[in-house]
Amino acid sequence: MVIRGALLGLAMVATLAVRPAVADDERGLEKQTMKFTERGPAILLTGNVTSVFDARAYEKLENGLASTVVIRIWVYPENRARPTGFVLLHRQCVYDLWAEIYACALSGPGGRRTYKVKFRAEALKMLTALDQVAIADVKEVEVEERYVVAIVAELNPVSKETLAEVRRWLSEGSGGGLDRGGSFFGSFVSVFVNLKIPEADRVVRIRSQPFYRPRPKPAPARPREEP
Repeated sequence: MVIRGALLGLAMVATLAVRPAVADDERGLEKQTMKFTERGPAILLTGNVTSVFDARAYEKLENGLASTVVIRIWVYPENRARPTGFVLLHRQCVYDLWAEIYACALSGPGGRRTYKVKFRAEALKMLTALDQVAIADVKEVEVEERYVVAIVAELNPVSKETLAEVRRWLSEGSGGGLDRGGSFFGSFVSVFVNLKIPEADRVVRIRSQPFYRPRPKPAPARPREEP
């Protein structure tokens, strides 16, 4: 498949600028306008799960204990419950009381990266920002079909099943998408259809606006040369 130029914008149904999530009273979800781009073979997402932290959880970031956020992201056709893509992200930050610095580790399909940041606001961003996260293969997203992203973010999950799934995914490289989804993939039904909320200090369920890939425009005809 020939991929069009880098950072080709996807046509969006709503404004692309990221803004705070708002409650969806009908389904108990939060709606968030996210940004989607196409780069090479992947669809990239930009958004955030900052709402998983309330004021109390934010204050606890500097108590010296680990704060862990597990983020599950599904991509699925609008009005259908069968996802076409799935991504797991694991973030953790610990405040070093002696060095007065936050040590953060971010794990996902691209591997594990570590950072050290000085301020609590920076640690919050490390834990919750979604900055051009690859969420699906371009070949899995049909042209002109509307898709939606669903996100579940858990702060300090306590479920043994959840923690076991996270360890399994991380040990196997965090890849494989739906082929390796296991109970994480299956839980899409429980958290977005049957509304079963995972066990954690806090949980947020977020849904994006619909998006679609536009049909490529035909290349302009080359002018004919006069004989």
